Amino acid sequence: MTETLGPSGDDVRDALAYCPNLPSLSSVAVKVVQLAREPDPDATQLAHTLSQDPALATRVLRTSNSPLYAQRRTAKTLHQAISILGLNTTITVALSFALADSLRTSAQAAYVNDYVWRRSLLGAMACREIGQTIGYRDPESLFLAGLMQDIGILALQTALPERYGKITNDRPTHQTLIEREQQAFGCDHAQAGAWLLAQWHLPDYLVEAVAGSHAPQSAGRGEQRERLSRIVSLASTVAELFLAGDGHVDPGDMAAEADQLLDLDGPELTEALDRISEHIPGTETLFETTIVSATYAAGVVDQAREILTTRQLEMIRQMAAREREASELEESTRQWRETAHRDRLTGLNNRWHLDQRLEGEFALARDNQWPLTVAFIDLDHFKGVNDQHGHLTGDRILAEAAKTLAVRLRDGDCVARYGGEEFIVLLPGTDREHASMVMERLRSALESTRFMSDDGHPVEVTASIGLTVFEPGTREVDGPSTLVREADRALYDAKERGRNRVERFLRDSA
Repeated sequence: MTETLGPSGDDVRDALAYCPNLPSLSSVAVKVVQLAREPDPDATQLAHTLSQDPALATRVLRTSNSPLYAQRRTAKTLHQAISILGLNTTITVALSFALADSLRTSAQAAYVNDYVWRRSLLGAMACREIGQTIGYRDPESLFLAGLMQDIGILALQTALPERYGKITNDRPTHQTLIEREQQAFGCDHAQAGAWLLAQWHLPDYLVEAVAGSHAPQSAGRGEQRERLSRIVSLASTVAELFLAGDGHVDPGDMAAEADQLLDLDGPELTEALDRISEHIPGTETLFETTIVSATYAAGVVDQAREILTTRQLEMIRQMAAREREASELEESTRQWRETAHRDRLTGLNNRWHLDQRLEGEFALARDNQWPLTVAFIDLDHFKGVNDQHGHLTGDRILAEAAKTLAVRLRDGDCVARYGGEEFIVLLPGTDREHASMVMERLRSALESTRFMSDDGHPVEVTASIGLTVFEPGTREVDGPSTLVREADRALYDAKERGRNRVERFLRDSA
C-alpha cells in the first residue's frame, strides 16, 4: 500500500492516531466496507445491510431511479435497485453516501466544513465525467475517490485545530493550502486523508488515489492506479474552478494540465465541464445539499468555454504554422537536394548524381542479371557555335539540346551532363539491339531539331554517340568506370568515322 505519511509527518500521524473526534463510519457503513473488500459479495446480504439504515437505503433507491441511471423500469425495492445498478456499483454508491455523511457531520469550522463538502461533491462529479470522457472502466469508483480526496482537511482540522486554523483562516486556494500544509507539517491533507481511509480499511485503490492526488505522476502501483490518481488530480482543479471561478483557476492552465495528465484536449474538457454543470442539480437532490447555483455553474462553464475555445484556436493556428514551416523546410530541403543533383545550365542530372546512379544501376544489373547500357554523347563541333554566335547563344542551344534528349527517354532512364557539351545516358534493362535503336532516335532528333541563333539564323546541331552494353554472364566487367571508358572509346570511333553517327563498343577495337 502507498505510504500515506512519511517520517516528516510523525507528529501529524500521532495527532491523528490519538484524536478522539476524527470523522468516523457508522456501523452500517463499516459493514458496507467489509462487503466492498470481499471478492464475491452477496446481493441479499447487501440488501439486508442497507435496510438497517433506512435513510441510506432510501438514497440508494433514489439513485437507481435518478437520471444518472435512467432505466425503462423503476426500482421499488432494494433488490430491484441492486439489479439496476449492479452489485459493485450499489456498494460504491452506498459507500459514497455513508462517507459523505462522515464529511458533512464533522464538527469543524463552518467555512472548512462547507468548503470541503462542496468541493468533495464537485470533485466526485468531475472524476466521474472525466473518467467517462477517457473511457475509464469504473466511473462509480472514480466518484468515490473524488468524494474522499479532501477528507484529510477535516482530519487535520480536527486533530490540530489551532495550528491548522492558522493556515486556513484567510480561506486560501487549494494549491496555497497544500503549500502551507507542507511548510507547517511536512505533509499535506492528501497524505493525512489516505491515512484515515486506511484506518477505515477502505479498498487500497481509494487510499492510493487520495495519497497520490497531489503528485499523480508518482502515485499508485501500475498504470491503472496512476491513471486514477491523475483523474482525481485534474478533478481537484475542476472543482476549484467551480468554487473559486477563473479568478483563481486559469482555464488555460487547467487545459494544459488535462493534456499533460490524461491527453485530454480542449473540446473534450469543455464537454466534461458541461456535463458536470448539468448534473449539479441532480447531485444536490441526491445528497440533499446546495453546491453552487445553476446560473453560477453555467456562467463558469461559459467563461471556461470561451477561454478554452480561444486556446484551442491558438493551438490550431500554432500547429498549422508548424506544419507550414515543416512543409516549407521539406520543400527547401527537396529543392536543395534537387539543386545538388542538377546541372544549373541544362537542368539535367549532374556529374555527382551520375556517379551515384551509375554505381547503383551497375550493382542492380549484376545482381539481377539484366543488361545495362551506357552511352556517351558529344555535340559535334559545338565550339564553333560558341565562337560564331557567342556563349550566351551557345548556352541556350546547349540547354535546348539537353531537353531534346531528356524528353525522348523513359522515366527510369538517366541522362546527365558530363561536362561541356558531353552527356552520358544510362538505359537500365536495355540490350544492345534496343540500345542502338534508342541512340539512333536521339541522334536523329538532334539533327532534325531547328535550333536558332538570337538573330534568327538556323544553327545546325548534330551528335556523335558511343555506347556499350553490360550483359552479365557474357563477359566480366571490373566496374561502372569500365563502362564509361568503353562508351568513350566507342564515341571516339564515331568521331573518327565522320561524326553524327552511333557506334557500339567492340572489344576488338579497344
